[in-house]
Amino acid sequence: MTRTGASRPHPAASPPPGVSSLSSIGPFRRLRSALSLSGLGLWLCVPALTAMAAALTRDDDAAARAQAVGAVLALMLLPAVLLAPLAGMIAARVDRRLMLIIADVLRLVILVTVPLVGTLPWTMAAAFLVAFLGLLWTPAARASLPALVPDDERRAGAHRSATRVVFGPAPVAALLFAVIALIAEGTLGRGSRADLAPYVTAAVFLAAAALVAAIREIPAAEPIRVTSPLKLIFQGPGTATARGLGLAVTAASLAACAVVSVARVHTGELGGGDAGYGSVLAGLTLGVASGLFLGPRVLVPFSRRRLLGLAVIAAAVTLGVIALVQNLVVVVFATGLLGVLAGAAWTTGAAAVHDPGAGHDPGARTDQGAPDGVRPTAYLRSVAVVTAVVAFAAVPLIAGAIGSHRLDLGDSVYDFDGTGAALLIAAVVALLAGAVAYKRLDDRRGIPLLPDLRAALHGDVYTPPEQAAAAAAAQQPVQRRQRGVFVAFEGGEGAGKTTQARLAAIWLRDHGYDVVTTHEPGATKIGMRLRALLLDRDTTGLSVRGETLLYAADRADHVANVIKPAMERGAIVVSDRYVDSSLAYQGFGRQQRVEDIARVNAWATGGLVPDLTVLLEIPPRTGLDRLSAPADRIESESHDFHERVRAGFRALAEADPDRYLILDASRPQAELSREIQYRIREILPDPVPAGTEDVTSTFPVITDL
Repeated sequence: MTRTGASRPHPAASPPPGVSSLSSIGPFRRLRSALSLSGLGLWLCVPALTAMAAALTRDDDAAARAQAVGAVLALMLLPAVLLAPLAGMIAARVDRRLMLIIADVLRLVILVTVPLVGTLPWTMAAAFLVAFLGLLWTPAARASLPALVPDDERRAGAHRSATRVVFGPAPVAALLFAVIALIAEGTLGRGSRADLAPYVTAAVFLAAAALVAAIREIPAAEPIRVTSPLKLIFQGPGTATARGLGLAVTAASLAACAVVSVARVHTGELGGGDAGYGSVLAGLTLGVASGLFLGPRVLVPFSRRRLLGLAVIAAAVTLGVIALVQNLVVVVFATGLLGVLAGAAWTTGAAAVHDPGAGHDPGARTDQGAPDGVRPTAYLRSVAVVTAVVAFAAVPLIAGAIGSHRLDLGDSVYDFDGTGAALLIAAVVALLAGAVAYKRLDDRRGIPLLPDLRAALHGDVYTPPEQAAAAAAAQQPVQRRQRGVFVAFEGGEGAGKTTQARLAAIWLRDHGYDVVTTHEPGATKIGMRLRALLLDRDTTGLSVRGETLLYAADRADHVANVIKPAMERGAIVVSDRYVDSSLAYQGFGRQQRVEDIARVNAWATGGLVPDLTVLLEIPPRTGLDRLSAPADRIESESHDFHERVRAGFRALAEADPDRYLILDASRPQAELSREIQYRIREILPDPVPAGTEDVTSTFPVITDL
């Protein structure tokens, strides 16, 4: 049998009937548009003010221009480093709507004065003030959007939308600045070309303020918490692995910010002017956005930590190319590639820091005072911001100190300017940091890199020949499919797995299929004893590894005595939980290495993987509230534990999307059953007629056990 589900659209690809999206909430939709416009102005300030600084120093040498632009960039980040707690305290005490309007209006006024005053000191002061107002605006914006969503189920999506309206407009702002620069070059005199961008940015803030003022439904107050980046860095990440991740992020941030720090002067020396500057920024921001998207999706079988180290090293090499090549078009495309690599490094590092292995190094003592699940990511953000400030300040100074030199290469002459030399030095530093980070983070020591990478390109995990021979000798081949069909239902507590597994089995039996329904733990006589031990709240002192091995023992007996015999006779097996539950609960929930648990379970099951895994997602509090019986040992775990489990299931599904059907378990039972039936129909040995009657409406909801 071959899988056909990946070749045709699935109902889950579009919003389910009867379930409204965030866009159906009028105030949310209007505020999102207003904040997107304000976010565009936030990012447009960067090229507008740096171009103004370059214009005000156009009669000076390249070193002075580079240092002026670098100073403006550093001042735009300095409030985030020094004044973050103060800004958070102010933003928490002021009405959200009023704060959004005040921040936009004041930034409008400041930007209008920049070309009117026309001095470098005021441009630098304006950069600092605009950045501080942005520091007030950002937490208010990110808190206001989710507050307009009435239900918890959609609030996570609202938080993602809030993040997008803050960071998403960056590529648009860079492209818009390039267009503004082209218009200014064609219509304005040389001395006033840089004035147009601040005026356009001010107009964007005016429109945003007007739109926010028209929205009356913005809640007056929502909780806001802002932590100082310096405080997080001084406290440290807590583990050696997290420090390695911090070093990798430092190198990636250095590579990207080094380009930005001298981009205006460097593109000017290549004949690009403000339009070329905007093109470089557009390439970088579009690349970063692409890298953030591609990072979790490329080379899925490959080690995330190895991928992070390689991305940083490749970014450093690309920065070296940018430093040496003196062709603007090549520089723009190389900067785009650098952005892709930096974005992939960031998203890979952020994912790796939530991997249980990032919080616990195997065989090493756990650091005292290790941070909680949120703090490592905040630590990485702080490292990136502080690195950016250092790069903006130091790289232009190095460029000015080196100056321009002409190298005689015999038949030709190579003009090596100070900005190129500074970028080359930054590339070497980033390369060394990336190499050290790769060595620290490598979680597959002893596995050669090239065969590992080659296997990942083919969608496989590389197994050394000696391990493959041992597996063959033990007659334990990893197998994806047996004669029958295997469907597993997964999800958190109270998600409705038992209900939907039972309804799917009834539907299959009604159409003449041999169906075996089963569950974990406890599907065999041995398994029942293990279940009682594992779920009894009186079971105390059981180690995490012991718990993991007991679940694996139950699963080994389950596969050998229930699942495999049924599949060998051609039956359809429907299981309530399988291996993914151990990966999510004992791996992500207990914060153990997921790879180790996967290996144990692969051995226990002989490598048997479901043909389809139905993942029912629901917020932990909602699911636990559905349970009527007293909570067992696992259900009694903390809310943070269940949140990690939920995130773990999602990570597993995203790593193998063809095998999963992800459904919102808060939707009506009948809708869920129809989608499950649709997907199961695609993997059945004989197609179920499309017009068959749905049986779900005749059965009551059965709460998850």
